[in-house]
Amino acid sequence: MRNGIRLKNRQFDELDSLRNTTASADIYRNCSVILLSDGGHTIPGIAEILGCSPETVKRVRKLFRQGGIAALTPKVSSGRPSQATPSFLDALAEAVCTPPQDLGYGFATWSTARLAAHLAKETGIHFSNDQIRRLLHQEGFSVHRPKHTMKGKRDEAAYEKAKGQLRRLKKKALIKDAPEALIFQDEVEIHRHPALARIWAPVGCQPEVPAPGKNEKKVIYGGVDYATGKTTYTVADTKSGVHFLAFLIALVAAYAGRKIRLICDNGRFHHTKAVEQWLAEHQDQIEIFWLPPYCPSLNLIERLWGHMKRTVLANVLYETIADLVAAFRKGMQRINGRKELMSFIFNHDDAQKKAG
Repeated sequence: MRNGIRLKNRQFDELDSLRNTTASADIYRNCSVILLSDGGHTIPGIAEILGCSPETVKRVRKLFRQGGIAALTPKVSSGRPSQATPSFLDALAEAVCTPPQDLGYGFATWSTARLAAHLAKETGIHFSNDQIRRLLHQEGFSVHRPKHTMKGKRDEAAYEKAKGQLRRLKKKALIKDAPEALIFQDEVEIHRHPALARIWAPVGCQPEVPAPGKNEKKVIYGGVDYATGKTTYTVADTKSGVHFLAFLIALVAAYAGRKIRLICDNGRFHHTKAVEQWLAEHQDQIEIFWLPPYCPSLNLIERLWGHMKRTVLANVLYETIADLVAAFRKGMQRINGRKELMSFIFNHDDAQKKAG
């Protein structure tokens, strides 16, 4: 009578199935120990076949006799209790959400090293920078680039009211044969002194972009059609009522026979006497929706200007101002009127539904 393990048919099938489906090397080995034992192999023989020690074979056989197949799955050791206690994690979250200067520090942003040092001082628990980084991700934090906000300067009631009015105007602009074209208007300066944007470079080698000895600039007056993505623009030397009026005339000519609803900020040169007189004479062709002060986020064309600076004009010193303007025109030509390439502007539910 052999001193091995005798398996019932059901046990053999379960072990064979577990061995062939597991991703764990330990479970595969444990199942093999029991199956080989059932096949009559000796403890030294099993150890030689599986490349483990006889003591391991004995331990696995004992586990199976005491707990059956379930005992062949290794229990994960809890290990030493983590120092990242609930109170420590609360302190971590509170610190991340508190400006360092409010805590008396001479810097404005947290790094993992600064957080580790601060938390060590506050809690007495020391973590490495990598451990702090892992805990931050675990707690739902990630690195973000801040954005500017006008909150505190703008009239929040006026902002919310304008936001609601614009929502209604957008919906009207997207209906079939809409009576009005909804145009978002703004100006942007483009400079020979290059804007800078992040690019790939070898580690430890900071890229350099040449700068002109003397800067030159042009002003783009533009308007983007909310329904189509068509952008109408003019190029001028400065921001002025005269140049704004020239843009308005060009815009009305581009939309001859159709009324324009123009979304516009309250720049001073938008309200010159000449502009106001011309608007009064052409109110059947164009009507302006004036945005409240400090509400640039409501003007969608701001996103177009940011896109052009990042993807067309950044990191390049153009030889002449004419070359700069030509590059801008070429970049605009590539996307003008192609909403599928302008998702950075038209990322609103109503626009997406219409486009689909």
